[in-house]
Amino acid sequence: MDALSDDDLVARCKTELPYNVTAYRELLRRHEPLVYRSCLKMLGSVQDAEEACQDAFLQVFHKIVEFEGRAAFKTWLYRIVYNRCLEARRKAARRNQYHSKMVEEAEHVELTKNKSSDDEITGKVHEVISRMSGEECRLVTLRYISGLSIQEIADVLDIGLSAAKMRLYRAQERFKEIYNDMDEGKEEFVK
Repeated sequence: MDALSDDDLVARCKTELPYNVTAYRELLRRHEPLVYRSCLKMLGSVQDAEEACQDAFLQVFHKIVEFEGRAAFKTWLYRIVYNRCLEARRKAARRNQYHSKMVEEAEHVELTKNKSSDDEITGKVHEVISRMSGEECRLVTLRYISGLSIQEIADVLDIGLSAAKMRLYRAQERFKEIYNDMDEGKEEFVK
């Protein structure tokens, strides 16, 4: 199964599912780690990320026969993941879980302050991302956590390539701005 491309596995899934899940399991094995990390970054909660990841792969299981192949499988998958995460965020907002997420992030930031310098940098990056707006956060997550190309991001967000480039550029600039502001705030605190 390792030698087969995603396209080959999708073709096998279309003919074998739901009775033989071997090809589907291989797709799951290949993509689950990145999908989970993407969900975690977009949702900020382990429980919500696990649920969104599971929902996305369940939808893939049921809808793969409808996959037309106009885009790469990875792009189609991340479009599903992106939509599942948006849906999960809306549900979380309706349940008023925003406060508990903020407490969790604050605890996470506090824990990262007590770790080594590598962990401190990682914690700082997570803190910067948590301070970014929803779209900026999603763009940075899709590009640098999920590893999608700019074209794949454009496909996932259903926007043009130039719009994706511009939005990603703005998100990167916002990341730098927040990161630098945090450094300046530390220097003033130390003085």
